Amino acid sequence: MDHVTFIALLGHHLDVTVVIDATKKGHQKLSRLANEGFLEHKRIIPVGTVIGRSDADIEDLFVVEEYLNLYNQTFSKSIESKDLQGTDRIVNQIARHEGIDEFDHGRPADVLLRNRDKMLPNLSKDTLDQFEQLNKLINETMVLT
Repeated sequence: MDHVTFIALLGHHLDVTVVIDATKKGHQKLSRLANEGFLEHKRIIPVGTVIGRSDADIEDLFVVEEYLNLYNQTFSKSIESKDLQGTDRIVNQIARHEGIDEFDHGRPADVLLRNRDKMLPNLSKDTLDQFEQLNKLINETMVLT
């Protein structure tokens, strides 16, 4: 179930914040749901807000080398940052390098969650700061007015 369907099923007066990536699928529906009063506009947070880009995914909050490490571990690859081209989303750069349209975003997330005790302590301050900034934005939307 996607986030738009989830929100629509729960009805009016939702007390949720939605973090959205650069994929445009569902964004218009989310805006419509906000316009119709299902959730507040301020509770829709594009990931790109954290890094100052309109086209960003959650993967872009990682330092490139750290996301590549996770990707490589997940898919038994050995891609290095020097192998990538472009300044767009990391998932697009990897897909171009691999010659694929898209890869499964869920598998690296699963590997991270299953190995978080080993992986999280090795993340850089820059990566952790990006995720902390996202958490601050989420928390700010939850302040009662």
